Amino acid sequence: MNKLVSKRLATQLALLSLVATFLSACGFQLRGSYAVPPHMQFICLDDGGQYSLGKALKSRLQHSNVSIISDKATCVLLTVVDADIERRVLSLFPNAQVAEYELNYSVDYTIQYAGEAESRLFTTKIARDYQDDPEAVLAKSKEMKILLSELRRHAAEQIVLQLASLDNR
Repeated sequence: MNKLVSKRLATQLALLSLVATFLSACGFQLRGSYAVPPHMQFICLDDGGQYSLGKALKSRLQHSNVSIISDKATCVLLTVVDADIERRVLSLFPNAQVAEYELNYSVDYTIQYAGEAESRLFTTKIARDYQDDPEAVLAKSKEMKILLSELRRHAAEQIVLQLASLDNR
């Protein structure tokens, strides 16, 4: 009986090792962990006064094994130039009150490599629908704060994804 359990455990361990090998061989990565190019492992981050976005971006960069440093002479400089939220009406109630909005969050940022005078401008845009209810103003204002936080987090993720793809450009 003891040999049977030992053999079964060895088989399960071998199968698990085989699955792990296949997953790593196909390039599988956990969501949100993007491999930035080796020359971008040290980044100087200037959030441009966008504190919440800067905080999300710093977290996302560190999650991708990027070190945030302050020596601008030796690092890649990532500068958030502008972050803008635009709200567009999508639909109305029969009494002409707004029923649904579309929120468009766009972030302009630049990348400047160490030793180079010019920087490259990039933009990321995220859009979300938002249903409004004039009867529940307090609840909708809290929902709006959560949605804006989500937009910033998603923008930070998109920026790191764009950084990871810079080797291909």
